[in-house]
Amino acid sequence: MICLLVGRFWWPTESGNWEKTLRLLCGLSLLVLTVQLFRERARLLSATFVVFVLFWVGLQANAIAADSYSSVRQLLLLLVFTLMVMVLGGQDSRTWRIVLGIGVLSGAGFAGFSLVHKVLTGEFALGYRVMGLHNSGVPGVADFGITIEAGMHYAFSFVVGVWLLLRSRKPALVSLWIVCVLVLGVYLYFTFSRAAWVAALAGAVLLVLSVARGRMRLAAFAVLALGALAAVVGGYRQLAYEFGSRGLTYRDEVWRAVFDRVGENWWFGHGAHTELGEVVLSTGQVVHNPHSLYLEVLYQFGVFGLASMIIVLAVCLWALWRSSAPLARLWFALLASASVVFAVELHFFVAAPNVVWMWFWLPLAGALAATTSPPSASRPQAPGQSMLGAQPA
Repeated sequence: MICLLVGRFWWPTESGNWEKTLRLLCGLSLLVLTVQLFRERARLLSATFVVFVLFWVGLQANAIAADSYSSVRQLLLLLVFTLMVMVLGGQDSRTWRIVLGIGVLSGAGFAGFSLVHKVLTGEFALGYRVMGLHNSGVPGVADFGITIEAGMHYAFSFVVGVWLLLRSRKPALVSLWIVCVLVLGVYLYFTFSRAAWVAALAGAVLLVLSVARGRMRLAAFAVLALGALAAVVGGYRQLAYEFGSRGLTYRDEVWRAVFDRVGENWWFGHGAHTELGEVVLSTGQVVHNPHSLYLEVLYQFGVFGLASMIIVLAVCLWALWRSSAPLARLWFALLASASVVFAVELHFFVAAPNVVWMWFWLPLAGALAATTSPPSASRPQAPGQSMLGAQPA
């Protein structure tokens, strides 16, 4: 997990070696999983897990029928990764807070480094949409290529940082997570990625509603209200432009092309890993992805694939909402906010470790962990037992 969370920002060797390292570590984890799953085999009979298995089997059958052996391998890796998170997700939540905390510290650290480096090199511009942050300015370090990729990676760290903040009680840790969230928030703003803004804001609001209690909830809502007021007063024109004049930025043309190209393959799609091809917009710009994860699934896996994806999302969200597991609210906030973003952004559903892993496969696996764990694993800890000063669930 640390390799996944930190390596997306920087890895000491080439990115391909990072992916190989993840595959190796997942393979080694399989040895532990075999023993652990045998001991806890009753968990494999839960309704949530059965729904997930049917979903995965459908994707794998499509990949085999399409002779997409790369998708077959990637789906096998995703299965091992999901099982790993499902088994280990029911363990001591203190360990998970440490692992996720390392991810947040990495995200905030690279966001801060990127902002400072841009300022020092004279590349930082305060004007609205003058600059769209997507890299640090140092080749190979926190370089995501496009703003949506950068924004969604940092938005994940932002939401997890808010969760850690709401569950912390020690002043030092509260201060640490506040600084991390603020740095990540500044970086997110300057990506000017609406999808990342929505993911971060929706995730934070859901966490406040479901985790914060008493004075903390009032304080959180006061901060959100002040932020909203400042955004409306100081940035009314920008907000009106973003969500009014700017509109869908020609996504509707891409979506129509997807529906046209599905053709007669409505039920089962064109097959896993089949590319959409070039879509020429009315502006002359050429795009190569459907700008919607749902539509990519429809194009590649058909109505059956999309329906099974929506069903597994709904089942996991409902199970998470009802769960009392320590991490359930975090996975719920990530999965719920991502389900909105999937309508207008992201692609590469079945692929090597990417941003979809962070917003779909990881929280989905977390949902399986929260809803299939033995009752003893989901009990909240006493306040004094947490190294990170967490609030009891």
